[in-house]
Amino acid sequence: MAYKKELTLSLECISKEELLQRMNDKADYVLVDTIGKYDGNRFKIKGAKTIPYPEVIDRRNELTSYGEIIVYCKHKDCIASKKVALGLKLLNISNVKVYEGGIDEWMEHNLPVEDE
Repeated sequence: MAYKKELTLSLECISKEELLQRMNDKADYVLVDTIGKYDGNRFKIKGAKTIPYPEVIDRRNELTSYGEIIVYCKHKDCIASKKVALGLKLLNISNVKVYEGGIDEWMEHNLPVEDE
């Protein structure tokens, strides 16, 4: 007989200030841009590694050597980075965080970007 099982996962989100602190401290992390050139996007946060969100799970081996994986997408309401983070967590990769503000918030504050 089939039955349902409820699974609860939580995501840890960081602020732009926390991301800036990691950058300044040269912490052991990788920043993953899950947007790529989607929807006309032209920029990524300086130093970010671009892996479009449909590819992150398949390319997870590129990320697991870092102490922390931080993923972001376009803005707070975008769910791509959250899907990626949950997918990684389901694969027992626990050191994942989401920068929820995304590239939009980053650029609104004139923080460093580079061409996609």
